[in-house]
Amino acid sequence: MSISKTYPRFLLTTLLFLSFVTSTLTAQDSVDIITMLNGDIKKGKVISVNSDAIKFTYVGESLEYEISKEEINQIQFSSGRVEVVNEPKQASSLIANNSSSGSTKNKVAVLPFSIVSNDDAIKPDVFGVQVQNDCANILREESAFAVTIQDPMTTNALLAKKGIDAAAIATLLPTELASILGVEYVMYGATEVINEGTRTYGSDVVSYKDKEKEKDRKNTENKGVAIASSNSSTTISYDVKLDLKIFNDKGENIYAESRHPFGLGIDAYHSGLKYMIKRCPFGSKYKK
Repeated sequence: MSISKTYPRFLLTTLLFLSFVTSTLTAQDSVDIITMLNGDIKKGKVISVNSDAIKFTYVGESLEYEISKEEINQIQFSSGRVEVVNEPKQASSLIANNSSSGSTKNKVAVLPFSIVSNDDAIKPDVFGVQVQNDCANILREESAFAVTIQDPMTTNALLAKKGIDAAAIATLLPTELASILGVEYVMYGATEVINEGTRTYGSDVVSYKDKEKEKDRKNTENKGVAIASSNSSTTISYDVKLDLKIFNDKGENIYAESRHPFGLGIDAYHSGLKYMIKRCPFGSKYKK
């Protein structure tokens, strides 16, 4: 076979291959990108857009999905055009002006506690509210100054109305939270609860029931029936650590303390909270 006949065929094959690669790369680049309000990114193809939803397919899939426009921040089309559907809420838009409901002077709100634990039986959201309630109750009992403690139910309801969960709390400044809750002081708390395993306390007692006379005591102990009774008990041991901070409505940190309370039970946090609150700026043992 001559080179002159082979060359056109080789050239044609090369051109077809390059055309295939180019079309493949173009197809890969021609994707629409949807940015959701929660930060998620979806890549694929926007099939259609109507007044309240869009139809969309993911890259490499043929199944069509319908996405509500209420959940979308923006769409970046493959052409480069960007369509903003909804502006993300800024922290400032969450703030409610509560001055009309009365003065915030000397009002304190206790936020739900942040919980860290290696024990799956401990539900952080539930336990966080439990510690929050205990903290508010102790603060009422131990406060030596004329402060008003906002009921945790009110605090949590105000946060929920603004769509503020534990993750959102971390993104807001103390000044913003104070404004949302209508208070002068905001108390933050964190509890670390580590399950260290089980501990067994007590001892076993073994006695023998005689079958023979006292003179045959030696044989009795060898031949008798052992009766065992146990006074031991097993408990789960926890290591608890506490962190407490108080900010005023100007964003100033007026109190910060950490404590490793004594005790092996999960409720050791209670005595730790009491100790710390007594010594906070509102407590009976506060020293400037």
